[in-house]
Formats: sequence, structure tokens, C-alpha cells
Amino acid sequence: MPEVASEDVRAEAPRGALDAPPAEGSRLVWWLRGTKLLERARELALGPLRVAFSVSHRAPLIIREELPFMLNRRGLVGCGVEVGVKAGEFSELLLDRWQGRHLISVDPWLESPVESYADVANVEQDTHEDFHRQTLDRLQRFGERSSVWRMTGHEAAERIPHHSLDFVYLDARHDYESVKSDLERWYDRLRPGGVFAGHDYVDGTFADGVFGVKSAVDEFFGARGLRARSTLVDPPWISWWVELPRR
Repeated sequence: MPEVASEDVRAEAPRGALDAPPAEGSRLVWWLRGTKLLERARELALGPLRVAFSVSHRAPLIIREELPFMLNRRGLVGCGVEVGVKAGEFSELLLDRWQGRHLISVDPWLESPVESYADVANVEQDTHEDFHRQTLDRLQRFGERSSVWRMTGHEAAERIPHHSLDFVYLDARHDYESVKSDLERWYDRLRPGGVFAGHDYVDGTFADGVFGVKSAVDEFFGARGLRARSTLVDPPWISWWVELPRR
């Protein structure tokens, strides 16, 4: 179980202001996170790595933006799900780069009491409504390749047949118990050889919230004899991924 803030700390802390940036992340990278300058520098640095790994079926995942290319190489081009969509930016990237038939973007776009969920993504309901509108606007150009489901991940999982998905990407709640629950709900929805992945592969109390993603992921897959791998760069919010056995 990861060490997280007590309930009293969560209740007193304002949204998005729990603590300092994570010690393991570069302060410069933290400050530049999300800026065009950092994006450009990262693209230049990743160029040689992309070339080196472009012909390999077993190429590592460099950053999460490379996930659709990995799925294409492995022939995982059926149906996939992103759980936790926010404004739809990553769903849009997946649909742009992935050759798959259908992506389901799942998010309730619903505010939670801050005392029950301390996270920068837990914004006011008006902001959630705006995120939902942005998502619909972004994804409408993909037509029948895209479905937007406004519901919780648990509700969505109940509508998906077992062993039917090529991939699932989790980016919903980041606390240990929520991640563990999402892993349990979605694991059997993936077909043999599918890819289970997710964002924010860290533990601890950060400015962005209380995270227990790494502990939940490592525990869940370790119990099944599987190893979670992580993206090579893009700290501190790296992604994790696991290829399920083909049986």
C-alpha cells in the first residue's frame, strides 16, 4: 500500500496545491511542463530513438504519444478504450495515429467532493461541462470510429464483453484504491495479447494530488506474474504498459 496523505490533510488542502513538485522530477522540466518549448525539445531528442526502433515489433514505448504506433505494429487495430478523457486531447491523438476501428472515450465529467478526492483533475462542475464540450468537438471529425460515453469507468466496463478489447488506457482517478478497482474491472475486457496501459505511473503526494498508481499497478500485475513496463522518458508523469499473455 502506498503512503498517502491522511484524510485530514486531504480535506484541508485546496485543489491542486497539496505539496511541492516531486523530488524525482527535474525542476526545469516541471516548470516547462506543457509549454511549446518543452514539446519541441522533446521531439528533437526523440527523433533518433524513433528511427532506431521503428522497424522492431518489440520496440519499447518511448513516450505515451507513441502508444498508437505500438498498437499498429502489433496488429491491435480493433476496439480500444481510454478511461479518463478530460478535454479529449489524448483520445484525439490516438484516433489520429492509431489504425484501429473504434475508440471508446469514457469519462463521467463529474465533480467530486474535494475531501473524498484530492486531485488537480477534480475541478468544478462548470469546468467538467466545458471539458465534455471540448471532447465532443475534438472527436466529431472521426465519425463512427469514435464513441464518447459519459459514465464512470465501472459503468462502462459492464457494457463491454469480456476479451473483446485490443487495448485499455487508464487515466482516471490516481489514488491507490481507485486504480486497483479500475485494473480489476478492465483486465478481463482485454483479449489475449492485448495491451493494458495508463498514465501517471508514480506514488506520493504531489501538487497535482495524491497518487498510488505505481503501487496498484505493480501489485496487480505482479500477482499475475506479469511485469509492468514504463515509458523511457517524459518524467515525472510517465506511463505504464503491460502486454497480456497470448495463451
